[in-house]
Amino acid sequence: MKTILFATFFLAGLCSNLSANNISITNVTLTGQNTTAGTNNSANYAMVKFSVAWENSWRVSLTNWDAAWVFVKYRIGNNGNWQHVQLNNDGHLAPLGSKITAGLLRPDTTFNLNTNPGIGAFIYRDADGSGTFTASNVQLRWNYGAQGLSDNAQIEVKVFAIEMVYVPQGAFAAGDGGLGSTYPLTTINTGIINTTSSGSGSLGGKAGGYPPSETVPFSTGWPNGYNAYYCMKYEISQQQYIDFLNSLTKPQQNVRVESDISQATVSNVYVMSISNSIQNRNAIRAPSSLPTYPTPVTFFCDYNGSNSGGDPDDGKWIACNYLKWGDVSAYFDWSGLRPMTEMEFEKSCRGTLPSVIGEYAWGSPSIIQSTSLNNSGTTSETTNPSNANSNCNFSGNPINGPVRVGAFAKTSSSRISSGASYYGAMEMTGNLWEITVTSANIQGRNFSGLHGDGVLTFDGDQNVSNWPNYSTGLGSGMRGGGWGYQNPDLQVSDRSEATVVNGSRGSYFGGRGVRSVQ
Repeated sequence: MKTILFATFFLAGLCSNLSANNISITNVTLTGQNTTAGTNNSANYAMVKFSVAWENSWRVSLTNWDAAWVFVKYRIGNNGNWQHVQLNNDGHLAPLGSKITAGLLRPDTTFNLNTNPGIGAFIYRDADGSGTFTASNVQLRWNYGAQGLSDNAQIEVKVFAIEMVYVPQGAFAAGDGGLGSTYPLTTINTGIINTTSSGSGSLGGKAGGYPPSETVPFSTGWPNGYNAYYCMKYEISQQQYIDFLNSLTKPQQNVRVESDISQATVSNVYVMSISNSIQNRNAIRAPSSLPTYPTPVTFFCDYNGSNSGGDPDDGKWIACNYLKWGDVSAYFDWSGLRPMTEMEFEKSCRGTLPSVIGEYAWGSPSIIQSTSLNNSGTTSETTNPSNANSNCNFSGNPINGPVRVGAFAKTSSSRISSGASYYGAMEMTGNLWEITVTSANIQGRNFSGLHGDGVLTFDGDQNVSNWPNYSTGLGSGMRGGGWGYQNPDLQVSDRSEATVVNGSRGSYFGGRGVRSVQ
């Protein structure tokens, strides 16, 4: 009997040619259905086929490269709820010049079709190079049979991609000896945190407490930055958050925005800032008339006020503010990532270099503030002066909000002039606060380090064990400063906000996730 697995061609906004940071997913289809194990057998699979491309890609050594974290959602028919695709550990097809590594739910544990599947995959260069990178006709093996789908199910798929940078295993400096750093100047050179008052990797007996001093041990495997991981190259963009919202159910959406969208209409159409006009450059909006429950809302970016999405200047590339802890933790769970710890924040910025007192993410204590924009709201939005490397507030901030992710990087940029971290992550100083897991209280130290499984609760919250509380945010904190802040908050090792919880949405708050590598 001939059977087919049917896929409606669908491109998510995040993966379109006009996506954040110009990463694109095109030509999505399902192919290569294999039913040799028998009709409707749990071992049956198909290949998710697509092409991926992104600008400003690189690989310069065996330990320094960027990658696309790619994950897939599916639904049955054209009006069901979106669910997460579970991938095989191998059997993927990487085009010439690229490499594919599956990201297991538990990277430290052996692959299992049912209990430890692939949640997504990293796609990256297999040799040194730089510039725009294209991988055509990528194929990821989807074990649809193990997810209970029949061979003739009608399936619609979305493919999503997030740019990441690789952070290799190795020792690094924590703290800089400055007044704002309550980590003593120390070296983290093991996966185990030393909570004694002296010795290699010591946190001075306080174990990173800011205040109060905390002596409760860290959970086993707490990610202190020594082991390898991938870090998002950019903060979550507004289009990325829209693509997240547009894959949720109506009840889930209502929790992940500030405006009430449960009724037939909404007056505060700019739903993150609960306003009828753009506030602090957040352009995420809903239409005034909403679909009847339970049909989800289709959100879009409307920076130019045209009442429609898809315009060249609609602001989809601007970093997404008005995110609280519950929003970013849900986004990480949905995408198969996890929160970043504050030690990983320091390593992502500083790398293996010695610490410098008062340094910013680019390794220097000098900073040039942006004061105005060129091509506002477009994919080519840049800042003035031309050598600005941060969006902050030393003398007022007329921009009055976050800028486009990657706005400071130019073709001829150095690390300092582009505001890049040691490994190439952008805007880790200023723009928006990085929400991290704190080392300073019991809730933060209980962090499991587990990854999201792509599934949220009915109410749209993350469901991973021992993450900071999704409702209160207790166990989280903030690092790196935002567009309205100045020293010492902007400095890499400053921990004055290390336990400050953003339990409500604010114009300075954003998010950036990571993923462990084993």
